[in-house]
Amino acid sequence: MRSLPLCALVVSILFGPLTVFADPHKDESGHGKRKHGHREFKEEYWDGNCKIERKLEKGGEYKEERKCKGAGYQRPGHAYAPAPVYVQPPPPPVYVQPPEPGVVIHGTVRVR
Repeated sequence: MRSLPLCALVVSILFGPLTVFADPHKDESGHGKRKHGHREFKEEYWDGNCKIERKLEKGGEYKEERKCKGAGYQRPGHAYAPAPVYVQPPPPPVYVQPPEPGVVIHGTVRVR
């Protein structure tokens, strides 16, 4: 009974590194499952003010078009709000009263 787990361990150590050579993208014939260049592909997206269209045709031809608008252009449905402006309220006014007539000596005696 003790020899069965030992044999399984030895077999897994010997044949485990061979799984590195297995390629999940190949079928039994040795050819890849993926068929590159056998389907069409089209992609559209915006990059800033430029609309980019990419096409990949069946024959493997690749085509990319850029259509750019002016700097002030906004895409339909993508209106940008202006940046918020934070305004501090003005400081409260300072009222200065004119001094009373006379001379003040040491802040306690007033002579008129």
